[in-house]
Amino acid sequence: MKKIFLIIFLCLFLSGCGNYAELDKLAIVTGVAIDKKGNDYEISYLVANSPKDQTSSKEGEAKTTVYSGTGKTIPDAAMVIEQKSPKKIYLGHVNVVIISEDIAKDGFFKVADWLFRSPETRKQFYLLQAKNDKAKDIIKIISPLESFPSQSIATLLESNRDSKSASTTTTYNNFVGYVLEEGADPILPTITIHGNIKKGSEQSNIETTEPTAYLTLGPLAIFKEDKLVGYATTKESELINLIQNKIKEIKFSLTFKNDALSIDSYNLKTKLSIEDESHITLTITGNGNIYNINSNIDISNPKEIKKIENLWNKSLQKSLKKLIRKMQDKYHADIFGFGNKIYSTYPKKWNQLKKDWNNKYFKEVKVKIKSNLKIPDTGSLKDTLTEARK
Repeated sequence: MKKIFLIIFLCLFLSGCGNYAELDKLAIVTGVAIDKKGNDYEISYLVANSPKDQTSSKEGEAKTTVYSGTGKTIPDAAMVIEQKSPKKIYLGHVNVVIISEDIAKDGFFKVADWLFRSPETRKQFYLLQAKNDKAKDIIKIISPLESFPSQSIATLLESNRDSKSASTTTTYNNFVGYVLEEGADPILPTITIHGNIKKGSEQSNIETTEPTAYLTLGPLAIFKEDKLVGYATTKESELINLIQNKIKEIKFSLTFKNDALSIDSYNLKTKLSIEDESHITLTITGNGNIYNINSNIDISNPKEIKKIENLWNKSLQKSLKKLIRKMQDKYHADIFGFGNKIYSTYPKKWNQLKKDWNNKYFKEVKVKIKSNLKIPDTGSLKDTLTEARK
């Protein structure tokens, strides 16, 4: 038995067995962009340039290159790239795939099958929606903080996921799973180029103190099944993530006594419960700190704090109701997973609803919103700056 394991090990890891290929013979793809070009598909690979020996390397040589191909189908376009590349294309290290608005509106599943059938891809790469720009241009933008544009995009996603509440991270598996799930529609983070696209793809973009072009994450893209139907606003994106329990913090701006007041929330949690197939309750809990006051408010007075809490809760409830109604009436997209909750609670009833869920029954759901947001501690700040100047 030990001999059998040894033989298997040698076949898997030594150079003479399987599909092993030396690294210097591979064109390692780290990012993929998918666009439409007329009625054709255009696919672009961001390839990591392999290090060359000293006699052939050039100073200032780009660390990546982009190969593009066009065809009637995605496989046709990919074949064009394979014919261009001097090395064998390898997709095992793809960590970012960006799709254009045209691709998203036409339906992601038209290109998803090609990604799924590729035996090399890990299916855990990040998926993003290009907004206002070609996906191809986005994977070309060089960042001074990362060696490869694809890694820069992945880092941007991960850092914003932790520090900003308007974006999110979605992998290929997450997105496809949502589309195939009963009673749920997916969302995608969007990404946009700011600045000069041409200069942003040149090495000089990282050789200046201020890059001429950079990438930013935008509001969430709303999908109905696998097709793009619209975009949320930045504030709506935060609330969507709140309902989906993807964030713990949001900064709230309120008007109290005719002046501006800000609350930094934390420990936010949302619970979705169901009464029947047409009545759902969202319960939101959390705490907050007042961190910016521009008026004469006595935050040491418990009665004042209670008034601010009431205003905060009512404001959130109003915003959530408006968001849910928009998804019900305008987009008919159940990105909250209300239908999935009905499916898991009343599976027999769901069989009667699922055929017309998005276009009929989803918009008839009555959503009750309960919120219990508290300001437990005003911290060491006992007076506003206005009062301190007196």
